[in-house]
Amino acid sequence: MSRVIDRVEGNNGDEEMTNILIIIYHSVQDPGLQLQLLRNLPSSNTQQSLLRRRLALAFFSHDPAYLSKDRQTPIDIKTLTCYLRQPRFVVNNETDYLGLAAAVAILAIGLDNGDPPPGDASKEAITAFNDDLDMLAQRIKEMFTQIVDTGASHMRRTEAKEVLESFHSCLVFAVRTRQKPKGMMWEDSIGTEKQKGMMKDFVKRDKSTDKPDMNGIR
Repeated sequence: MSRVIDRVEGNNGDEEMTNILIIIYHSVQDPGLQLQLLRNLPSSNTQQSLLRRRLALAFFSHDPAYLSKDRQTPIDIKTLTCYLRQPRFVVNNETDYLGLAAAVAILAIGLDNGDPPPGDASKEAITAFNDDLDMLAQRIKEMFTQIVDTGASHMRRTEAKEVLESFHSCLVFAVRTRQKPKGMMWEDSIGTEKQKGMMKDFVKRDKSTDKPDMNGIR
C-alpha cells in the first residue's frame, strides 16, 4: 500500500487511488478491523496522511463521498458532531461499547488536527473553528459521562470511556488553536493532570503501528 500511495501523482493517480480506497471501504465493515487497517496504513508524508484521513472519515460517517473530496476541502467539524447524534452513538444499555470505542478512535484519525484556518486567517475564522471544536468536545463529553462503568464486569464500558476521554483531551488541549480561559476550561475538565496523561497516551497509541488495537479493541 505504501508503494501504491507513493506513486500516486496527478489527477489520474488520484482517481486510481480513490478507486482503491472505495474497494477497501466496501470490503471492511467491522469497526474494529477498520481501526486496525487505518493504524497500519502509512502516514509518513502529506499524501499518505490525507488518504488515511479520507478513509477514516468514510468509515466513521458510512459515506464513501469522503474518499473523493478535494484535498483542499477542510473538514466540516459541525457535520462530524451531527454524526455523533445518530442512534448508533446513543449511550444506553444496548450500546456496543467495543464498536463505539473503535468508531471514536477512527474519528480521531480522520479529524487529525481539524484543518485549522491558515496563519493569516481572520479572528472571526479562528473563533468559528474553535467554537465548532468546542461543540464536538461537548458532545464527546456528553457521551463519556453517560457511561456507567462500575466493576470488572464492565471492562468494555471502561475501555470505551477511556477512548472518549482521551479524544476529548486531544480536542481541548491539542486541536484547539488556543486554550480556553481557565474558568471555561474548568467546566470542560475531568481533572487536568489526568487529561494531560491520557492525551499523551492517546497520541502515543495513534502513532504506533505495532499495536493496531486501542484500549482493548481488537
